[in-house]
Amino acid sequence: MSARLLIVFFMILNIAYSAVLSFVADKQRKKPLPDSVSDVYDQARYQKFLAYKTDYRRLRYLFQLFSLMVEIPLLFSAIYPAIEQFCKENPYLISLLTYAVYMIPETILSGISSWISTFRIETRYGMNRKDGREFTKDFCIEKFLEILIVVLLTLFFTFIGEHMDKWTNHFSVDFVKAAGIACILLTVIFLIICIVKLISYKALRLQYHFTLMPEGPLLEKIRKLQEGSKKKVRAVYIYNESKKSTSKNAFLLKLFWHREFGIADNFMNENEERELLAVLSHEIGHLKHKRNWRNYLSYLSFVLLFLLVVCSIAFPFPILQFVDWVNHSFDITVINYTMIITVLSSLTGPLSLLFGFFHNSRSRAEEYEADREAVKNGYGRELIATFKRLSNDELVDVNPHPLIETLEYDHPGMANRIAAIEREMTSQSSRNNIRQMNLG
Repeated sequence: MSARLLIVFFMILNIAYSAVLSFVADKQRKKPLPDSVSDVYDQARYQKFLAYKTDYRRLRYLFQLFSLMVEIPLLFSAIYPAIEQFCKENPYLISLLTYAVYMIPETILSGISSWISTFRIETRYGMNRKDGREFTKDFCIEKFLEILIVVLLTLFFTFIGEHMDKWTNHFSVDFVKAAGIACILLTVIFLIICIVKLISYKALRLQYHFTLMPEGPLLEKIRKLQEGSKKKVRAVYIYNESKKSTSKNAFLLKLFWHREFGIADNFMNENEERELLAVLSHEIGHLKHKRNWRNYLSYLSFVLLFLLVVCSIAFPFPILQFVDWVNHSFDITVINYTMIITVLSSLTGPLSLLFGFFHNSRSRAEEYEADREAVKNGYGRELIATFKRLSNDELVDVNPHPLIETLEYDHPGMANRIAAIEREMTSQSSRNNIRQMNLG
């Protein structure tokens, strides 16, 4: 099978996967809500939630259809030999121009999709506050960041591919030297990731206006919540979410050694103080997170990645055969690193799903742990009230199917999450009663 057909196969498989999950989600939404979230929606609001999800599903299917109509003709066109000839076999220009050929129509389609979701769907359900200028600014910043990341990685992998033969003396290196080269490569990748994180942080500052929370009783209470935590949040900011949407979010941002809280002005204006402290107590729970077996498995995955890179350098023949197969599939003679990355991404799709499954499992466990911190600090009821209000305001699927939650959710589904908080509150109350009896 050629690489072209394989990419199409995985594209169709991805659409089928989305369709199956949508079918499962629709069946689940016809069931009564569990007791833990039965009061989130009244009948009219729940019907609005169902309509909201239906509108987004239709938009997603439409976007997938148009993407297929663009990408499949491109895959089977003669554009790749033409790019090779136009760029005079320069591998850097070939990779960048190939990316541009796919990026331009994808940017147009995603721009139209984002505009529809913002000004048709979000506005229809009373969630959007952006105007055209704000939308354009945000979309341009996000796309610029995405393109910058892809260009950096493409140039990096092209540089590596073009020089690896020289560095390894035609791949005649032992395992030790291959390990040394792998260390250098992974160090550079780490530096690129750090640069990307820094750029993302700056982009967030361009999208929102952040104001330091003034000194006062509330800030003192937030500092008091951090007692006993080795890692401290040094800055608490309020950002102007009300300019863009009705969302009420609060988050912990970590950038190297710097940590800060970001709190939406909507949250500050519309929620009670104890509800805010409940959410921030949850975020502080993440700072107090203790490593467990899931974390060590994550570290093991990095070790396996390192060994894979080493083996690719020391034993390159499968890689070279793969490159020849891609070149033959697209009728090209010079290595097109963008196509190499595209085909690899398609082939490793199922593996990415497996890693995503593990990542989501670890993330959900950490969310449950952070919720327990809020309960421990006496904010369990406020945390539940906040989750229910936010779910209603933002039309959240509070009772996702267990299969979808397992595969797709990096946060617990709201029904399971609230039920877990209630169990923890009951358990803590029992422990306090036993403690008081012992003291008595």
